[in-house]
Amino acid sequence: MLKKISIFLTLCATLFVGCGEKEQLKKDKLVYAQLSDPKTLDPQNSTDNYSQVAITQIYDRLFEIDETTGTPIPSLVETYKKINDKTLELKLKENVKFNNGDILTAEDVKFTIERAKNNPKVAHLYKMIENIIILDNNKLQIVTSESFAPLLNHLSHKSSSIINKKEYNKDSENYFNHPVGTGAYKVESWTIGESMTLVSNNSYFKGNPSIKTVVIKAVPEENSRVIGLETSEIDMSLDIPAISWEQLESGGKVKVYSAPSTTTGYVGLNTKSPALSNKVLRQIIAMSIDKQAIVDTIYLGKTKVANQFLSPPVFGYNHNTKPLEFNVEKAKQLMKENNLEGTNLKISVSSPERVQVATIIQDQLKKVGIDLEIELLEWGTFLSQTGSGNTDLFIMGWGPSTYDADYGYYPNIHSSQMGSNGNRTFYSNPKVDNLLELARKENDNTKRIKYYNEVQEILNEDIPLIPLYHGNIVYGVASNLKNVEATGYPEFYKYEFTN
Repeated sequence: MLKKISIFLTLCATLFVGCGEKEQLKKDKLVYAQLSDPKTLDPQNSTDNYSQVAITQIYDRLFEIDETTGTPIPSLVETYKKINDKTLELKLKENVKFNNGDILTAEDVKFTIERAKNNPKVAHLYKMIENIIILDNNKLQIVTSESFAPLLNHLSHKSSSIINKKEYNKDSENYFNHPVGTGAYKVESWTIGESMTLVSNNSYFKGNPSIKTVVIKAVPEENSRVIGLETSEIDMSLDIPAISWEQLESGGKVKVYSAPSTTTGYVGLNTKSPALSNKVLRQIIAMSIDKQAIVDTIYLGKTKVANQFLSPPVFGYNHNTKPLEFNVEKAKQLMKENNLEGTNLKISVSSPERVQVATIIQDQLKKVGIDLEIELLEWGTFLSQTGSGNTDLFIMGWGPSTYDADYGYYPNIHSSQMGSNGNRTFYSNPKVDNLLELARKENDNTKRIKYYNEVQEILNEDIPLIPLYHGNIVYGVASNLKNVEATGYPEFYKYEFTN
């Protein structure tokens, strides 16, 4: 009898263990690939997309953008109200925890925003904030010097990601190696130049993530990202070339998610370089580039030709603007009239895909008498080179994640932002500066749009940059990964593997 009971108990234990093992078989580790690893986890010192992918996971912001409407919605904020045109009152959600267990307070918010305001790279987003008044642990007021129309949008920017004041002050030098945030994930390890491993924050106020581990890998080569998806070494990847979409989906193991983005791919022209300080030459280059050929050849028609720097989802998009048209004969004529034949220029790019774009532009410019040298640089070096003006032209993308024209135009063309702060074309026009200042103070959206429309018309004449195409958000995703949408930044905490 005792022997039978023993066998029965052993069988029960085996069944329970088996069930437990079955539960554990559900995949909870996601490998995500992108062109570069993050350069920094300091949200107040970052504007590059690859760093902000990680920053989005580790921290939260007061507001987030509803990408279906382009409007800011509360995140860390419970309620908010405008006291007057210059005062915004916010009540924070209660008992939101940082990943070390500390409770989020108004002091952390005040500290973060003031820190952002003091960093030249992102200060333009917050410079009109005059004072932050703490009313209690969960309530504060943000006071601006003047009416500041895009304030809520700016408070959704990744540079407003809230950091822990106490922990930062305790060890500011090492804080961003293992930052303390309120986000869905925290840093477990980081091998610079290779990968970063994030683990879930199980006290996350929006819910315990199903994905427990996220590995963000730097995979510069497009083909390697595609092969990684096909072999299941990669579960999700950004920057999938259009030529690979059908190939990936035909195998059944990968699904491609795509949606129009706020990003515009463009050629930047360094207006301070000896050759490109000549506006006529900049206009010639604009007339010599066949954008449709680039869209059809490189992007297989899956993107749209850009007629301006802002993309259609962004507030301030000009529906009626008419940039210089593609006109090779006129470009040749202007080259001859201005004795510009034999001009030599250099264009810097940061990815194989953009090498292909640059090669098409190289061939097109050669037809009008301009020789173009192509320089491929690693992402960090590219940012450094273009930020210091050490090139003539460059190819880049810009997507205002705030969905507001202020963050499209201001960092890229306002004279106060020259260099690595954003204005890599080193463009300066007092009239444009004034229009941008007026637009950010104007609460009447009809008037704001008129200011931005006028800015774009001036850009059509001055040509500090040449918009090429309005981009898409594109992810290659393992077919067993659910709840994925083509959002501006991946939302790993929402995803779940089916097996």
